[in-house]
Amino acid sequence: MISAVNDHNCLLLLKTNENAAWQYLIRIYFPVLFRFAHKILKDEGNAEDVVSDVFVKLWQQHADFDDWHQVKKYLYTATRNSCLNALRSKQREKARHESFANAYVQNEDVLGNEILYSEILAETRKAVYELPPKMREVFILAYFKKMTNEEIAVYLNLSNQTVRNQKATALAMLRKSLQPKFSLPVLAIALTLKDLC
Repeated sequence: MISAVNDHNCLLLLKTNENAAWQYLIRIYFPVLFRFAHKILKDEGNAEDVVSDVFVKLWQQHADFDDWHQVKKYLYTATRNSCLNALRSKQREKARHESFANAYVQNEDVLGNEILYSEILAETRKAVYELPPKMREVFILAYFKKMTNEEIAVYLNLSNQTVRNQKATALAMLRKSLQPKFSLPVLAIALTLKDLC
């Protein structure tokens, strides 16, 4: 019966949903449409999926066609449009993946920096509270409270030179305590002190 089906009588058989019409369409047009889709998509699996979907849609609408040329036009137009939609979808997916990957890498960097920063703060806070009491007080007033040497000297009833010596000694002790752990210059550590209070 398949040999009796041709382009001229296929429409009539298609409208009545005859199996012979479907076999004819798939045997004749599936390879042609597959080749057409593959040229656009450059992917055999996607091309096969597109053409299969086109035949499913044709089956769903088989009674709507009045002319054989409409069927052929539908097959090619639907295949082309489905291919273009697949390409757009693939591009959007690729863009989403790239955007997610970039955001993930950036977030990983930010997260890694935040973790390191938190560790530095915790270790610096510990080191500050391990300073001798009077030195710790001078250090906190100078770096946390942002008092000048003169203000600290008046506040603690110390000489300016004693305040300077206490600050220098405190920084040296902090450097000695923190550098083996972080290998950071003292200035970088000192910049973190604003978050310690």
